[in-house]
Amino acid sequence: MEVDVVTGLKQTSVKADGTRNAQQYSASENAYTGNPLPSPSSTFAISAMLVGLLVFLVAGTPPVWGAGVKWTSRALALVLLVLLLVWHFRRRYYRPQWQSHRRTRVWQLPGNQAYVLQRSAGQSRASAKLSEADAVRLRVFTRAIIYPAAYRQRITERYEPGQRTLVQRVTIDAQIPGRELRQILNPRDLLNGHVRTTSAPQQRTATASQEISAVSAESTRASEQVILFPILVPRKGEMVDNLRILASDGSALPTLSYRQYLQLVAEALRTLLDISYGRDISEGAQSEAIEAEIMALADAMQRAAPDGRYESNSGADAIRLLGAGDTNGEVANKGALTLAAQLITKLTSHYAVVAAVPCPPDGRFVISYERLMTPTLELAPLKEGVLAWFKARARLFFGSRPVDFSVSLDNAWTTQSYHLVVDAEDKVFVGVQEAPALIPYFTAHWNRLAKSAAEGDSQPIARAARLTTPPPYYRFQRRAGQRYAHFYTRFFPEPREDLKEGTQVPEVRFRFYEVPPGSVFRAVITASAAALLIWLIGFVASRKTDPGTDVPAFLLVFPAIAAAWLGFDGQPRRLLEGTLAARLSLVTTVLSSIAASGLYMINKAQLPHLAWDNFFGIQVLGIDSLAWSALTMVAIVNASCISYIYLARTWEFMHLSSRPSQFDSPKEFLVD
Repeated sequence: MEVDVVTGLKQTSVKADGTRNAQQYSASENAYTGNPLPSPSSTFAISAMLVGLLVFLVAGTPPVWGAGVKWTSRALALVLLVLLLVWHFRRRYYRPQWQSHRRTRVWQLPGNQAYVLQRSAGQSRASAKLSEADAVRLRVFTRAIIYPAAYRQRITERYEPGQRTLVQRVTIDAQIPGRELRQILNPRDLLNGHVRTTSAPQQRTATASQEISAVSAESTRASEQVILFPILVPRKGEMVDNLRILASDGSALPTLSYRQYLQLVAEALRTLLDISYGRDISEGAQSEAIEAEIMALADAMQRAAPDGRYESNSGADAIRLLGAGDTNGEVANKGALTLAAQLITKLTSHYAVVAAVPCPPDGRFVISYERLMTPTLELAPLKEGVLAWFKARARLFFGSRPVDFSVSLDNAWTTQSYHLVVDAEDKVFVGVQEAPALIPYFTAHWNRLAKSAAEGDSQPIARAARLTTPPPYYRFQRRAGQRYAHFYTRFFPEPREDLKEGTQVPEVRFRFYEVPPGSVFRAVITASAAALLIWLIGFVASRKTDPGTDVPAFLLVFPAIAAAWLGFDGQPRRLLEGTLAARLSLVTTVLSSIAASGLYMINKAQLPHLAWDNFFGIQVLGIDSLAWSALTMVAIVNASCISYIYLARTWEFMHLSSRPSQFDSPKEFLVD
């Protein structure tokens, strides 16, 4: 085994026989160990230099040095200030942030751990004398990972936006099929893993009262049965934050630790291999099955690399080769062998969060979980247009955070009926709800089934699947000015890697707007007040330089104070922090009001600054001064634009809220 030349740590990888190969990583794949942040003394020294250059740039040199030295030294100070700022930013912020996103080192488990897990699973089965009911429970666990829609009847997924996170709450309505339920509740009716069936006349003479008596007799045993049900199957490397798993009564359910989960996987794999050969493979001469089992366990135990790659995926292939190379007829149940290969294929790249769920007499149970999710911030790239690029950055600079995010439909294909609900705050309403990739996704999967059915009797299984599989269906809740969005779908197809348009699970995007009046109305009031005051004082100042009072200077500052107080001094409200249009209007109001106040004081002091002549002789609402005319036009344009946006948003909300519905629904009246 080699020693890593960078860290001195031993690294191994999986061989085909379950052992490990030595592996060496390059320095670029090491975990982030530094660059450390600059020392406080160096940061203080650089800050002092920056402040000194800024003071020199503003104050300049003494007058006795001459104008040439004054402007030359200022230009040199400006260049040094920019270079020092760039260097300080890269050293203090850019490099540490970039280094923190480098790939982290992942140490794989030693090769002998697969042998330990295999031996532990065999000893556990031998000591506990695994019953047929336990074998069925392991099969339920396996099928719930591979075919989750066979057990999950309905999933309701609800999102609640927070300040920067989303609270995801998922409720699962599950049903254990009747055949498997009878095998779990009444293991004495089993023979070699199959249900003992009565003859047809006996089945026809069975009455409903006898069935009810049988169910009541099994209810006592059901209270003692526990199903190990996979709640989540995330990709390896994905962390689940603040996970809480709850039963239908709100009580917390226990979950398996990672060691217990691996033990469960090993027991399920051994059970499937025993079923496939019809006997315990550890007592026979199936050395190929033992080797394939070791490789499969090694694949299930391996850890994902930061880039999503995996060292090996040969365990599932080795299990498939057991059935393909069976020339002596040793494999009695190739279906169990296929199930084992599918299980390892899934658990090579994913892991399961397993909860212990009590099994009710009817096999139907409700389980829910909630967790915190942090959405990735999507900034519009430049290729989408300069306006979109600018608006995305402006929202960050001005603190405008609309409710606009997308949700992946990863849970939709794992159930027969799927509901997605997004709850927002009371001051917003649904503006946009779309899923552009949903129709191509459905079309690709339905065309695949149609093509398989059109091939005729050569593939009767595919044709039967096409005839029995219902077409997918989806629907959005109509927009009616409500604060929540609701998406529903059923018979959602599972993604397939061999299908061009059906590989990636589509996303649903929701965008919420403010309910009038909102922040836009406050911006309208302040912008209109600023435009009126600027025009009034500009009209007077253009005819009389000194009106004999300083009141106009104070009046012009009031819109700026009001804009700052109404727009930026508020309590944080989850994801919605005011629209970009309102923030831009408030900033324009503040700047124009302060500029008007300064212009008034300059005119009153009869300074020559900004005393421009109106070359064209055009008057703006009776104002002769060019400076006052330009400032008045800025204020009027600002008030007009934000008023138009307010009227348009109000009409949109009114239109959505007052559209008649084709269904009977409550009605809200606005009357005198």
